[in-house]
Amino acid sequence: MREYRFDIDESYMDRFFSPIKNKAQFIELLMNSLKYMLLNQNIKKERVRGEIILIIDKMSRLFFVKDKKCFSIVFPFSVKYEDVFSFSFKNRMNIDGRLTSEVISFINDSDFESNCSIEFASSIYEYQESNDDSYWDLIRELLLMEGGYLRYDHDPNNYEKHNKSDVHPLNHFDLFYSSNATFKIGLKGIIEPAEFIDLLNVKTVCKFIG
Repeated sequence: MREYRFDIDESYMDRFFSPIKNKAQFIELLMNSLKYMLLNQNIKKERVRGEIILIIDKMSRLFFVKDKKCFSIVFPFSVKYEDVFSFSFKNRMNIDGRLTSEVISFINDSDFESNCSIEFASSIYEYQESNDDSYWDLIRELLLMEGGYLRYDHDPNNYEKHNKSDVHPLNHFDLFYSSNATFKIGLKGIIEPAEFIDLLNVKTVCKFIG
């Protein structure tokens, strides 16, 4: 198993811990994570507010950790580390800062929400023609992939708002991110990041409900 850890500077916390409600926000989180890991900055201890953990094994996942909260998504890229990090898509398309910026720009452009398929396709075609033939393959993969989103939350504020009821348990898992699909599984107590990672490790003993 390969494991890489990246301290999160306080100025980046909103990029990684803002709510995810749809696939576009999921893709933007993934691209911002790649950008941040490519920088691989040395963060002053007093500015560290969280951590990104990349684990490559039979599972391939990103974990985002801060005080009593953590969540995870799948990581669909290959990674190499030889003094610096490099990432690739299907071992044929290099993922660099320029490409991640292009993807972020694409999903935030009005053409992405257009009712016209030609407008949607035009920016993809233009970038692919002038830069990389694999660009559409990447966009298609990002749009169709299963995100594998799971979040652990210790949430006293909403627990209080719900009169300390099990409608919104103090400690819980949130599964999926869209409003039509998400649901909670209550927990008896706080769990540590290592326990959360182990839960998603397909090579360790399974956990049971009930």
